[in-house]
Amino acid sequence: AEDGIRDAQESRGLGDVYKRQVYDVLSRLPIEITIASGNTNGNLKIKAANGLPLLASTTLDEALRSTYSIIVVPGGHNGAVTLGENQKLVSALRRQKAEGRWIAAVCAASALVLGKNGLLDGETGTTYPNPDYQKYIKDHSRINDRVVISNKVITSQAPGTSLEWGLAIVSKLFDSNTADYWRRRFVV
Repeated sequence: AEDGIRDAQESRGLGDVYKRQVYDVLSRLPIEITIASGNTNGNLKIKAANGLPLLASTTLDEALRSTYSIIVVPGGHNGAVTLGENQKLVSALRRQKAEGRWIAAVCAASALVLGKNGLLDGETGTTYPNPDYQKYIKDHSRINDRVVISNKVITSQAPGTSLEWGLAIVSKLFDSNTADYWRRRFVV
């Protein structure tokens, strides 16, 4: 659905907080959210990095057949490595960006999915504050910011910034008044 949100993830290595936090924010809004599992066997059950069980709504292959307002890529080192090597996802992110639609990533995914694959070329961005990740962010002018919005790309640093990241997504998909309303409700 054009007004939907897609969250691409793999079966293991996904950071629990990123997934839960952004979903908690976005699920309160009048939008359709599609959670895609990258399991190659079609299994929709996902075990996140710290054992949190999650259930996807579809497979990544099936999700890639649709168009979305935003593709959200959660963090977590192992999941980000796997997602950054998934050429179907990387192609979908490139197409999303080329068509002027939103992409968002947090923590290691900002570096290992977006940065490493050239999706941050010409953008400012941020990632987890570690040189091994920061080397993939070419424009370091805002590398220490908690959340960075650059054109149609939203990046964030870590689990502790994922609520702000979710609210930044809301501000762009809806408007600043909606984001401010939820910021007050969440006491951020």
